[in-house]
Amino acid sequence: MRIHLIANMYPSKIAPNYGVFVKNTEEILVEAGFNVDKTVLLKEKNRLLKLVKYFFYFSKIILKGLTKKYDITYVHYASHNALPILFLKLLKKDLVIFTNVHGSDVVPEVPSQKKYQPYVEKLLNITDIVITPSKYYQDLVRSKYNLRNRIEVFPSGGVNSKTFYRREDKQTALKELMLDIDTHYIGYVSRLDVGKGWDILLTSLKKLRDENFLLNNKIKVIMVGDGKDKERFVKMVSDYELNDVIIHYPLLPQEKLNAIYNAIDVFCFPTTRKGESLGLVGLEAMACGAPVIGSAIGGLLDYIIDGENGLLFQAGSSEDLYKKIKFFYSMPENERRAMSCKAIFKANEYKVENIKHKLINIFLSFRGGTLYEEG
Repeated sequence: MRIHLIANMYPSKIAPNYGVFVKNTEEILVEAGFNVDKTVLLKEKNRLLKLVKYFFYFSKIILKGLTKKYDITYVHYASHNALPILFLKLLKKDLVIFTNVHGSDVVPEVPSQKKYQPYVEKLLNITDIVITPSKYYQDLVRSKYNLRNRIEVFPSGGVNSKTFYRREDKQTALKELMLDIDTHYIGYVSRLDVGKGWDILLTSLKKLRDENFLLNNKIKVIMVGDGKDKERFVKMVSDYELNDVIIHYPLLPQEKLNAIYNAIDVFCFPTTRKGESLGLVGLEAMACGAPVIGSAIGGLLDYIIDGENGLLFQAGSSEDLYKKIKFFYSMPENERRAMSCKAIFKANEYKVENIKHKLINIFLSFRGGTLYEEG
């Protein structure tokens, strides 16, 4: 079976985590014996160059779609790829389309993204199979667009167990990052963009700092991420006098994130996005033994079990997050260890080797092929 994989996000040396879930799905399909031809767009910050690259990217999608024979056209991100796919479908009526929706495809994060919604709806209505990252997102997509076509769940490529695993000795991670072995660490890994909740975390930390809770308990916070709100982030850290509390890394490769997740006691996931379709970073942290204090919203509800493998707090509430951080560190050490073990157990369900059969069978079942057996 020949697949045309299309995505406007794909990792590169400069941006190793950008669209890494697309690469994960590609690797699963290739390993299963599918012939995958990809048309992808790498990250570009320069606006003019970005426009030029999108022009050639769209042109390539249409040209390859018309001149090459594919069994399935597999699209990641409906919003940014709808126009060339809709145009291609007009020219090629027998085009078979699988659309993998994510985040802002269905729930725009900023007003400028709303203009894509009519095209998203048209694309999803002509799509043969819609793939969503979580049960939450499956229900959201079906209800919002009143879809009657087939909608499947596949969790964004899954957790790569070769990269994300708990180390036998936590101190190796602390030493690798040159961190104090007697300090406790909270982790945050995400873009510094609207809806990601980094500002909610900082507001909670300010209150904890003002009460001397962080100092008295020797707690610091590792924040990994870059984005459009970088300047606002730096100013807020300074204004809140958190420079001695925050350890910031702009971008890190996934291998380095293993050290981050193994060094921290708990991972903070303060997203406010209703379009948080899964939140793979939370599962990657859990795979390394870090329980998650996460917003009670979106795809996080699929895997965070409050009080068992993590803690849930009211989305958007810095006050509730502040309380949950205090609660976590008030828990006896044996209870925190038990929560860590349960986090690993839950993340195991999402390991690539445990979920890859779901994606493979979505493709095989469409053509009536022999289904792939789990394990």
